Amino acid sequence: MINTHVKKFFFEIETIPGVLQTSYFPSLNGIRGIAIIMVVFSHLRLSFATPYTTVFNGSLGVLFFFVLSGFLITTLCLKEKIITHDISLKNFYVRRILRIFPVAYLFILVIIALNFIFKLNISWINIAGTSLYLINFTSYFRKYHHSYYTGHFWSLSVEEQFYLIVPFILKKSFKTFLLAILFIVFIIPVIIGLQYLFISLNNNYLLYAFAHYFIKFQPIAVGCLFAVIAFKYEFKQSALIKVIANLIAFALVFLLRYDDFFSLRDMLVGIVSSFLIAYIIISNLSPGTDLIFKILNNKFLNLVGVLSYSIYIWQEIFTSDDGKLPFYIGTFPFNLIWIIVISALSYYFYESYFLKLKSKFSRIKSAPATSLEA
Repeated sequence: MINTHVKKFFFEIETIPGVLQTSYFPSLNGIRGIAIIMVVFSHLRLSFATPYTTVFNGSLGVLFFFVLSGFLITTLCLKEKIITHDISLKNFYVRRILRIFPVAYLFILVIIALNFIFKLNISWINIAGTSLYLINFTSYFRKYHHSYYTGHFWSLSVEEQFYLIVPFILKKSFKTFLLAILFIVFIIPVIIGLQYLFISLNNNYLLYAFAHYFIKFQPIAVGCLFAVIAFKYEFKQSALIKVIANLIAFALVFLLRYDDFFSLRDMLVGIVSSFLIAYIIISNLSPGTDLIFKILNNKFLNLVGVLSYSIYIWQEIFTSDDGKLPFYIGTFPFNLIWIIVISALSYYFYESYFLKLKSKFSRIKSAPATSLEA
């Protein structure tokens, strides 16, 4: 019986379940809004007290974005493959470019100008690494060419490197895609755990580098895995169970205090937190009248969620504490006002033009990707 279920899990997906047929998942903007608030207030550093740092955990906010990204982009690709029997890689990457590049490279140009005017000491190697989405190789950039102003591009780099490979695999073979995802989610952590237990394994530099590089993809892969689960299995729960389970999941996610600075503990906490976040996502796909749905769909969180990528990109300028920018740029509450104003202007008067173009490169009517860059 178990063997039969395992085999079925690897079968090609041929139908879109009702819960995923909608063109918009209402609650996910709210989750995105919560995530970006965590990131921004973590960077504002208004307090170092445990309650503050537990709630406003920037690393955890990014983890939310990673899981959301894997879930929604996999959902979009699977829906396209089911409807058209193929995945247009050209359209996929054009959509990514239209969403990511315009504001990202505008930010880089602004940083170059600020670097020249205020002498921020950002090296040209750092600028190049940021522009090429390579800044996640922190062992090099953090040691030799680190800059707070471009540091947040590490997460964008992780996503872009992941999506350079994964759509090709899914296009060619669903089974191979699923095996790759399961390998990242379950096998890579085992390899790293063994490296901690048996130090001699670290002498194999290629194995060490391989495992520690791919573990950064783990939360995205969890999102991908739960997208597949959502296609294959009907997920039902009563309103009361949903509220209780979501409250427990949110509480555990915060109390576990995830930190992306690598250690065995952080890896294990990251895995557990990713699964809890994925549960929160799939349990809130359908509209409802329960407390969780109402919270995630209030107008404030929805608006913040819509602006989240803009906020994520621009907030780094206004949350630096190196004292090199004028006080009215980097001092609270001026910096929070700047973040709100600049992000809104960026989204409504610049990014929205490119977002409208995205629909021309979609072969299905689907929900917009929700990630760090969508």
